[in-house]
This record gives sequence, C-alpha cells and structure tokens, in this order.
Amino acid sequence: MPTLHSLRSILRRPKVSPNLRAGPSLPWTEPRRVPFVRTKYKTPSLPVGFSPLHSLGPSPLPVRAINLPSFPLPSLLLCTYQSLDMSDHKEHPHLEAISDFVHKIGHKIHDLITGSDSEDDAVEIKYRDMTVGDPLLDDDEECDDTAVEVVPQDYSAINPSTQFKCGPILRFQDVLVDRRRWVGSVLIVTDKEDLPPRLVIRDTTKSRVGFSHPQHLDTWEGNRFYRYDIQLKLMEHREKKIEYWFETESGERVAEPQKWNFQLPALDDGFHWAFYSCNGFTSDVEDPMGNFNGANPLWDDLLRAHGQRSYHAMVGGGDQIYNDDVLATPEMVAWLKLDGDARIAAEYNTEKRYATEKYYFDHYVEHFTTGTYSKALSLIPSVNTWDDHDILDGYGSYPPKYQLCEVMQGIGAAASRFYLLFQQHANASSTEQAGLLTSKSGKGWNSIAHFGKRTLVVLPDTRSERSKQTILSNHTYDLLEKEIRARLLPTTKHLVIVLGTPLVYPALTLFEEALEKMGEKLSRGSVVGKIFGKSKAFENVLGQFGPELLDDLVDSWACTVHTEEKRRLVEMLQSIAVQCSVRVTFVGGDVHVGGAGRLFGTKSEDWLTDPYNMVQIVSSAIVNGPPPGAVITALHKASKTYTVNEYTSEKMTSVFQQDVDGQALENKKLLNRRNWCSVRERAPEEQLRFTLRVETLDHLGTVKYPLLVDSLKPAPREE
Repeated sequence: MPTLHSLRSILRRPKVSPNLRAGPSLPWTEPRRVPFVRTKYKTPSLPVGFSPLHSLGPSPLPVRAINLPSFPLPSLLLCTYQSLDMSDHKEHPHLEAISDFVHKIGHKIHDLITGSDSEDDAVEIKYRDMTVGDPLLDDDEECDDTAVEVVPQDYSAINPSTQFKCGPILRFQDVLVDRRRWVGSVLIVTDKEDLPPRLVIRDTTKSRVGFSHPQHLDTWEGNRFYRYDIQLKLMEHREKKIEYWFETESGERVAEPQKWNFQLPALDDGFHWAFYSCNGFTSDVEDPMGNFNGANPLWDDLLRAHGQRSYHAMVGGGDQIYNDDVLATPEMVAWLKLDGDARIAAEYNTEKRYATEKYYFDHYVEHFTTGTYSKALSLIPSVNTWDDHDILDGYGSYPPKYQLCEVMQGIGAAASRFYLLFQQHANASSTEQAGLLTSKSGKGWNSIAHFGKRTLVVLPDTRSERSKQTILSNHTYDLLEKEIRARLLPTTKHLVIVLGTPLVYPALTLFEEALEKMGEKLSRGSVVGKIFGKSKAFENVLGQFGPELLDDLVDSWACTVHTEEKRRLVEMLQSIAVQCSVRVTFVGGDVHVGGAGRLFGTKSEDWLTDPYNMVQIVSSAIVNGPPPGAVITALHKASKTYTVNEYTSEKMTSVFQQDVDGQALENKKLLNRRNWCSVRERAPEEQLRFTLRVETLDHLGTVKYPLLVDSLKPAPREE
C-alpha cells in the first residue's frame, strides 16, 4: 500500500507561461517546456475562470475548481480529467494540457493503489520536465525528408471498432499549406453513457504519440456522436503512415489494441485520391447479388489499389447512401395514401419524426459498418458532398406545393441532421469548425479543400438550396467565387469542381427523340429513371402526386430549365481561370455510366493555352446497376456539340475504344458498366491523371481507362 508521502510526490503544480497562446482549432497547446514544482503541503487548485491567456482577459470557458486535498486518500480518486469541462477545448486548447496532466495523475494513483502498471510504453510520463504541447506537430521527425519506396499493405483484417456502434470514420478537411499541416477528424457513435476513451495517434516518423479528446456532437435515443480532431505535420518529400487506436477498449487497456492507419501525402509531391458516387442499389435493380456480386466488388478493387499505393483521400460525389426507403416506413406509407390536399396539409407529427429519424440513423449505422466500404471509411479520409438519394429520391426538385409541405421538409431536416453527423462530423452549430461554408441564404454546406500545393477541390452543395428552377442561390455563387479566389495559392495549378450531376452531358430532349426513332417503348417515367438514376421511390411519389411531375423531377444540369444557371456557373469559372491562370476540371456522377466531356473555346486552336478548355469526368456507379444498352445508344445519338455562350461550346469525348473484354465498341463516349475513378497528381508535369476503373465481366477486377488533364499553359506572346 503506498504511503501518503508517495502519493503527494506524484503531484506537481504546473507553472503556466502567460505567453502561452492558442492556435486556431488545435486540440493541443503550442510547445512549451513547463517546470513542475513539488508541493509540500498543498495540492494543485484551479480557480473558477482561470485562464493562462492573460492578454486575452478572463477565459469565457467555465472551469470548475479542482482541489486535490492531501487527505483523506479516497478523495484523491475523485480527481479525473473529466472534472474539467472540456466541451470547448477546441477554442481553448491550453486547457487540454491541464486535462492531460490531471488525467495522468488519476492513472498514476490508480496504478499505485492497485499495484498495476498501465502506462503506455509509447509515452514516458515525466513529472519533473513535462513538455506541454503536441508531439505530432512540435516534435521533429526522426528520419530524412526523402521519398521512400511504397510498401504494399493488406487490409483484409481491418474492421470497424468492436467497442462502438459505428466507426471509426475518417474525414479529411484541408491542408494548410503555409503551415505544412493536415487537418482532419475521426467520428465514432456509441450507446454507452461513459465518456469514450482518448484517441491515440502515432506518426511513424516520431517516437512519441499524441492524443485527441472526444467532443460530443449529438445524441439520438441514447446513441452519442463524438468527433476527434486531428492535426498533423507534413514533410516536403516523404509520405507518412499514421496509426491510430483508442486508449482503452471497453474501459480497459489492452496489450494489442485494435488499430487503423492512413497515409499522409508529401507536401511537395503529388496528392493521390479516389472519386466515387452512387454507393448503393436502387430498389429496381433485380438480384444485385446474382447479377453484380453485390456491393463489394469495386470497393474490393479500390482497397487493393489503396494497398499498392495509398490514397490520401476519397471524394464522395453524392449518393454515398441510398435512403429512398424512408418512404417505405409505415408512417410514410400511410402519408402517401392520403388524398391530394390532405397529403400536402398533413402534419409532421412526433410519430412521423421518430420514424424518419430512426430510419436514417439505423440505415447509416448498417451501411457504414458492413462490407468493404466500412473498411475504407476507417482507412482513407473522406471528403463528401451529397445528392438526392442521401435524402430521398428526387428531393429538392419537386414543385413548391410538394417540396415545401411540412412532411417533406421534416424528412429533409432529419436527413440533414444525420448527413452532417455521419458524413461531415458536425452538428448544426459546428459546421464552421468542420470547414463547411454556408452563404447568406442560410442553407447548404459547401466545402473547399487544398489537395496539396497544386490542386484546390471545391464541393458545392447542389442539393440544399435546390428548387424546381434553381440549383444554387445567388448568395452561394457569390460566396463560392469569393472563397475560391481567396484560397487559390500561387502554386495552385488545378481547380476541381465536384458536382452531383455532370455539367457536360447529352440533352434530355434530344435523347427522347433518338429513343423514339429507335422504336423503344420505354415509358416517360422509365426514361427519366434510366438516365438520371431514379428508382421505384421516385415512381412511387410520381404515382401519388401525378404525371405532371415527370418534367419537374429531372434535376440535371443538362435540363433546359437550368440552362441559364449553367451558363452562369461556367462564366464564373472562366473568369477565375483567366485571371488566376488555373485549369478548371469538373467531376460528377449520378448517371450510372463512365465517360468524359469537354467545354472549350469555340475559336480555340490550342487546348493547352485555352482557359475555357475544361474537362468533365463522369464516374458512377461504384455499386448501383448501369442502364441498358438501348439507353446508351440513344444518348450517343443525342450527343453533339452544344453552344454554352457566344464563345464556348461543349461536347462528349470518345474515351472507350474497347470494352473491358477487349471487344471493339461502337459507342465510345459512355460505357454502361460500374466504375470508380482514381486521380493522381503528376507533380513534375503539373498534370492530373484521371483513371476510370471499369468493372470486368466477372466482377473480380477493373480495366483502366486513363485521361490526362494538363495545367493551363501561358499563351505565346504575339510579336
């Protein structure tokens, strides 16, 4: 049994420097060497309102007084790091050091009393000379800053955490290039009341580990969402492997904790990322397992590619989850059966709200914890936007009387809540902390991220503000232009715009004419469904609301109702391309085919120097089934050169000379097979290499179809 003197000897009073300053959004303090002084009679105490940031005045964070009396011994056991209110530690990172100090004291007392030794071998706790700071940002790397050979990895043993209901889910937020800093987060969902353990993060180029504390985001029916913030230091030429795990499992420290890892890019070398969309089957796909081997084949392919050369991020272009069956809940079925005006006037009552929220929560948990996709979520940081299936098939494009009715708005609110939590690691009040941008309209969550020094990726929220006539509001266009211009760096060569649906695509009216000439007898609703990925949920709503919706629910950029808005977006980006000398590229999914198109200056003679030359990559679906061959033939017949404005044209591009089995193709612009897209920056050449990876006939692999996008070259001066 330890003596009272031995217990006192482990307690030290930290002398906090008045110059200690908090960096933005850091879970640890800036590096300081803090001496500890042995207390002979008194133990540490923090008065209410204490703040070491003297120059900033009293801390607005409520901090409860912590007193560690020298007697009696049992009262010492009440001292844990939970005694601090750390709910706002992101805004007050200096308190993280205090909580770590108290947390370690609690563990030390526990070990002395029980006779156990639970110290982490990776971290030596030094009481006389303890470094207050973040070893992940402040410690020097213990290796040369040179490129190393990539070591293939096997991820077959990686699985979601066994102690949580869902997670871990990685998210990439941004690279702060001037500070050589990577910013991201991890999300978990737990049904336990106890505060979850700290996240342990190991940079394999350093000897010490770092920690991140859980931040509570939301609770639904006893299920708690926690976000762990992570910031890491990048090297110029060497990629880093980052390992992470939880400090305890089911409340106990274990010798071999369940671990995950991800790869950090080298700041001066190329960023490697994957793009995918349409990550689920619609209800009209017959026998998904028998016809497609289910949802895993292309995710298996993506993880195999990741094992050979790691992806630094994966971009979800929308429909990461198919939530159409929210309409199949008994409460929604009863609502749809109501007569016209009664359905529109129906109240979104407690029963309907609970049913929709339960559906979204349960479906997210199931979708994010099963199959190969769940492995990818813990190994490759995600960057997401959303589209209609993340909410409900066709959501946003219904006429106002349907779109704005109380039940439809209630469904949208429930979908938004869980989209922010599961896909953006945020709640309604923390979107700014998560790097999401909302315009003066008050709607939408747009994001912009630096994929290294040379590529800026923009993900507009093209769903939240959508109406029958509009995709993005005027306020959001103003916000996007301002933020894009502000975030372009002198080193930026590529500006990538991720849109839920392709900007460049054959027009629907011409497609219908071509289909009629072919003698196809597809119904109007079937036509819409086959082109734009609509499902039986869509048809169900049509059947209830009437056939007049057939035109309204087509929400593609290729639809004539959006012609003027499409022109506005193109001209805004043309202005940025010309003035900032960057190459603009579009990436989109939704249409369940692979392909490419191009915007270009009508009178351009050299695409390398043409700022209006903008490539459109089309990649979908990674899971859902493709449309039939007749639809592809009709789309090719409808494909022609269109005029965007008086100096810009657009057309689809011939990409596929051969099918995946080597057979020559007649239709070379669009291929109706499942696919995803690998994107690699070729740093010396200042190129982006987009590779469409199209599924083979046996569903066991993919065939690669590469497309190169060059940076914008300066036009030669006229003599």
